[in-house]
Amino acid sequence: MAPKRTSNSDGKGKSAQRSSRKILITAGEGQTGRLIIELLTTDETYADKYEELTALVFSGDAQSSLEEFDTVKTMVYDPQDKDALVKAMSAVDTCLLIPPARKDKMEITKTLLDAAKKAQSVKNLVLLSSAGADYAERDAQPRLREFIDLETLAMQPKGDTSTGDTGHSPCIIRAGFYAENLLLYSKQAQGEGKLPLPIGEDHKFAPIALGDVAQIAAYVITSEGPQGLADNVRGQVIVATGPQLTAGPELAVAASQALGTKMEFESIDEKSAKAILNSAQGEEVDEAEREYLLEYYSLVRAGKTNYTSTTAMLAFFGHRGQEPSEFFKTYSVSLTAAITRPL
Repeated sequence: MAPKRTSNSDGKGKSAQRSSRKILITAGEGQTGRLIIELLTTDETYADKYEELTALVFSGDAQSSLEEFDTVKTMVYDPQDKDALVKAMSAVDTCLLIPPARKDKMEITKTLLDAAKKAQSVKNLVLLSSAGADYAERDAQPRLREFIDLETLAMQPKGDTSTGDTGHSPCIIRAGFYAENLLLYSKQAQGEGKLPLPIGEDHKFAPIALGDVAQIAAYVITSEGPQGLADNVRGQVIVATGPQLTAGPELAVAASQALGTKMEFESIDEKSAKAILNSAQGEEVDEAEREYLLEYYSLVRAGKTNYTSTTAMLAFFGHRGQEPSEFFKTYSVSLTAAITRPL
């Protein structure tokens, strides 16, 4: 379901005329890309803020999964067909680069950026990165640290005149830990009333709802200013976390309040967390993404996530984002299905 959008006075209403913006979203079949596409195509707020929307996907099956969005063009990524990638980039002026959740995301993103540089037309270049990447250590959290390397690649065209207009109007969105990742432990929540996480009782972080990330990304890539993106986002590194800094027990309380059933936090070690992710519960999660999740929890244990950043949500939409209790209420069915079923 696309997130419900509430906005402040800067985002209300429709512009005087339809925008000519042409947008490409990479990894369009992923949860993040798909939700942004759904938001752009179903929320009337964005109806006149772009002319064309294209999704780049990584397989024919993924292409088929987006057929319901009949106004969205799709193309399958082929690293061997560099000309096709350049042609696709030449047809747009805005690209939202979402690194795919796979081990070769660095190589893929570099290939896409090279195509954008050769096209010389992708003025608005937006990269979806990860909050916490700047605190990650290359040896201890290599998957997280990769995002800093990706940010460097994404920023380079701004100072390279040989790339033409590409990257002239950049923006980086550092999204925090997705609250939806907590749903990977739904089996324990359902069967035992437990929320098991590889952090201690006093370790804190601020999970952000995927819907809020989608809202921020949609706002950024459809914003307009004299240099491309709107002046309030152009050249910005936007850090976005959830609105509440929470420890494990506090998350369990929020879940209990939303679900109407008692939930308890359980501190588990990394080995146990890895076993859960490697089980059937995590079968849809790529190995690289599992490594990323475990690395992020290690940042939490190191005290490197003791902050919130809701400035963007407040500035763009007038509120801090989805509170933990609201998030758990949204996903109450998947979390309580087994708890409430009769014996």
